[in-house]
Amino acid sequence: MHKFWVVFKSEYLQVVQKKSFIIGILLTPALMGVFALLPAYLAKKTAGSTEHLVIIDQSQLNAGEEFAKSLEDYKLEDGETPHYIVDTLIKLDNTATELFQNNLDSLKTVLNSDQIKYIMILKSGFELSDTNLLLISNSEGMRTVNRFEKEISRLAATKRLESSSINVSVDSVLNLTRGVSIPQQDAQGESVDFKTKWFSSMIFVMIIYFIIIGYGQVIMQSVIEEKSSRIMEVLVSSVTPFQLMLGKVLGLGAATLTQLFIWIILGAIVHAGSGAMAITIDPGISHVVFNPVVLTFFGLFLIFGYLMFSTLFVLIGSIVNSDKEAKNFIFPITMLLVLPFIIGISIIQDPNSDMARYLSIVPIFTPTLMMMRIVFIAPSATEYSFFSGILGEATLAFILLALTTVALIWVAARIFRVGILMYGKRPTLAEIIKWVKY
Repeated sequence: MHKFWVVFKSEYLQVVQKKSFIIGILLTPALMGVFALLPAYLAKKTAGSTEHLVIIDQSQLNAGEEFAKSLEDYKLEDGETPHYIVDTLIKLDNTATELFQNNLDSLKTVLNSDQIKYIMILKSGFELSDTNLLLISNSEGMRTVNRFEKEISRLAATKRLESSSINVSVDSVLNLTRGVSIPQQDAQGESVDFKTKWFSSMIFVMIIYFIIIGYGQVIMQSVIEEKSSRIMEVLVSSVTPFQLMLGKVLGLGAATLTQLFIWIILGAIVHAGSGAMAITIDPGISHVVFNPVVLTFFGLFLIFGYLMFSTLFVLIGSIVNSDKEAKNFIFPITMLLVLPFIIGISIIQDPNSDMARYLSIVPIFTPTLMMMRIVFIAPSATEYSFFSGILGEATLAFILLALTTVALIWVAARIFRVGILMYGKRPTLAEIIKWVKY
């Protein structure tokens, strides 16, 4: 046991004493925050300068003026500068084909010189068919297109109602037929939107993914280097192969837990002092991220997920002779961990579907898929039971994960004791099976 602790301490200190470990503690959550929040920030960010457009109105319904007037409501971030300015409003008869084409050709030249950004064409019958509408731009923005579609839709509905025989004012009809937005709550009465749950689940899954892949490859690289340099032969003369393998896995695992523990403390400090630091944290985020069930299973799945996959990486390192050979084995493991990002949309749309239930209790998928399900279901639960509901399913999944990890460590240890002393040709599957039986 003393020799095991020597290996454990050596592997642990090799990681935590490096400057990269300290930098990673601060840099990793910062980068994850950027990746999680930047897309939402950019999606909300408005243009920094006014966008100019020209309207060609062939509708004969004065639609061009009304559309131009509707755009006056959109402002830049200062709340005063107009977002859109209509430089020119050209009214043409729908029979003036040649004049229309001449104007359009001239405007395209102006568009290509970046003096205007959009050319909006409203043809006769635009309110009846979308084919009578056309927006020309070399770099259209999704936000702007959505705004134009919204205003044109309202304008077209108004024109259709005006031409109908309904004996009610247009504004009254539009008010009576307006859309609705359905407020949502979970069983606890909390209003947590889908995006909050999605980003929260992605943060937990990304932490698990990067820690497993990052530290797993570090430990594999360590085994390959020690094996190729024959240092492994010296090591196994002092410690048993099992003590060496377990010392490496648990030593790096302890470094992982150290990093995670520091992140939890930093997160708790930010959460507790958010009011004093004038930091606004969405209550929905607190309701999901700081839920005791979520945090408990996150810790368990991270630890045992790391142990299981790190054991696989150690096993790979023991049977290969170079990094080039190892890459052939790394890809399948990586794909198993990437699976939640591939099928995650399907899982979160119905976290209690049969596919979600069955896949999430498969040990190789449990750390990631079950974590996603827990984030979406656990914060909404009004009661918990170890024999039913998400808590029961997560407990069963954890037990299967733990048993699989123990079995895998036993198998890997038997392969490791032979593989670290084998050089030259990579062993075949039949040879590896024989090693297990020795």
